Amino acid sequence: MWKVLLSTFLIFGTIVGAGFSSGNEVVVFFSRFGWWSYIFIFVASVLMFFACYYFLRFGKKISSFIQNSRLLNFLVLGISIVFGASMFAGIKNLFSYFDNTLYYILMILLIIVSFVVTIRGLGGLEKVNAFLTPMLTVLFFAVIVFAGRLSGTYKNDMFALAGVLYAPLYVALNCSLSVFVLSNAGEKLNKKQAFLSSLFSAIILFVFLTFCNFVLRKNADSFISEMPILYIVRNHKFMFILEYIVILVGCFTTLFSLLFTINNFLKKYIKNNLICVFSAIFLPFAVSIVGFSEIISLLYPICSIFGIFIILFAIFSLNKTDNIIHSKRKNTKHCGSRHY
Repeated sequence: MWKVLLSTFLIFGTIVGAGFSSGNEVVVFFSRFGWWSYIFIFVASVLMFFACYYFLRFGKKISSFIQNSRLLNFLVLGISIVFGASMFAGIKNLFSYFDNTLYYILMILLIIVSFVVTIRGLGGLEKVNAFLTPMLTVLFFAVIVFAGRLSGTYKNDMFALAGVLYAPLYVALNCSLSVFVLSNAGEKLNKKQAFLSSLFSAIILFVFLTFCNFVLRKNADSFISEMPILYIVRNHKFMFILEYIVILVGCFTTLFSLLFTINNFLKKYIKNNLICVFSAIFLPFAVSIVGFSEIISLLYPICSIFGIFIILFAIFSLNKTDNIIHSKRKNTKHCGSRHY
């Protein structure tokens, strides 16, 4: 059971980044589509279950195929850098609440911690998530329950059917980024454990997306903020601090998973391990200058489309390869029988 919990923490910790925990990502992909957003959240959660299960069971083959394809390798690397940049941008926004001296000290500490976790690989990542994700889950739940008692203004619904496209885009974005994390985690799980990890992850995702969506729908004036949930609880000091911690922890858990992914892709091009790790950190950090809100509202949907292409192409090619291998085995067996 401990293996199931570890992989669940790893999956949820990868998904709950700055965009999710701040509410910005939820607004972009769900809340702005009105009451239909609850249906889209359910669809996204179901898709996430199947996607997580598939990657936990067969992700190692898919990740190997992606690594061996220059096009897919480039696309996943680019998406990971964009997503990592949003985590760095989110952390910068949070650290900007402090004076300049403390801001730079915290940024230096962030780079050092990122380097240590990345160089330790998946083992370090699992340990960090096993500690941070349960704490994140409890605090986040407390914040959104409290925020649910607050009301601002309702926003007129957008063209709801447009949201049909965003549910699979949301899943594709997260899964295409987590392919290495999921595939490595899946190696330690049997079929039942992979099923339970995927199920628990999908249920937790559904609960938190639904609650977040409810809170955001009640306070649609927060849509203009870069961090909507933080904006909603801004007048309540204790809850503001809790949400601040939630977003910060969410940034860390997702950022570390992304740096692990970027580092794995860069190893194909950079042989020196230290230079590879430094590059994995520097590239998203440099892109983060674009800005937190701009990355989520503009670059995330674009990256999601590429994410669908990556997943579908990898799965199709993997199944095609397996069918060819299976056909060759049948032919070999048939020829052996005739020889006898």
